[in-house]
Amino acid sequence: MYIVDANIFLELELDQHRAEECANFLRLVRDGHISGFVTNLTVDSIVLIMEDKNKDPKDILKFLASLLGYKSLQIYDLSLADKIRATETMEAHRLDFDDSTTYQAMKRLGITQIVSYDKHFDRLPNIKRLQPKSIEH
Repeated sequence: MYIVDANIFLELELDQHRAEECANFLRLVRDGHISGFVTNLTVDSIVLIMEDKNKDPKDILKFLASLLGYKSLQIYDLSLADKIRATETMEAHRLDFDDSTTYQAMKRLGITQIVSYDKHFDRLPNIKRLQPKSIEH
């Protein structure tokens, strides 16, 4: 089981240079071959970045609707307590709020692996960061 960082979806949604490897990984999650989680804040962050990059509302709708088709993707709703604890992580590990809430969700869910290109996760204890191309079914 993995937590999936926003940058994995954004590579695909913004058609960046690693879009194909992210698409291959996300296809595994969509088809139920591997299980993943994202936080509700991650979903919101993706939408805000898409909007900032001048994506059409139809593209944002398509992204959000696509999440409903993932057989093995669950959305973890961060509680206020999770967000408060995340501020402690921000200070202790010099992370931004988004990364800190993702880490907090990992701890709450007992997940030790994150699929991400963000190297900030490498300095967190008991966490292994993987890139999509290293995950096979």
